[in-house]
Amino acid sequence: MSKKELMKLADSFQKKADTAFQNYQETGASRYGSAFRRNEDIATALRAAAEAADEHQAYISLKMEMSNFASRSQRVMLSASEKEKSELTEALIRDIVSVGQLYGLISMN
Repeated sequence: MSKKELMKLADSFQKKADTAFQNYQETGASRYGSAFRRNEDIATALRAAAEAADEHQAYISLKMEMSNFASRSQRVMLSASEKEKSELTEALIRDIVSVGQLYGLISMN
């Protein structure tokens, strides 16, 4: 599910929780108190999942970058000539620095 869908679903459960809370306040019936807590917990869990969606996407992107760096590093190790090794290594270092800056891991000096 997308972040937007998760937030919409969380809002739906929050409305159910709010209604149950109001009914509990008016009647004192324990079933409304239970419904309130259950729906409130579900809404909270859905909000947490929605917030984690962005972090998960960043993790997937970073994992793809690491895969790219690993395969390029392997090419450097298998290169025959020193000139080719040097060129590939310099390009790899530049790209690692760029990705580090893009993700805010290092400053842009």
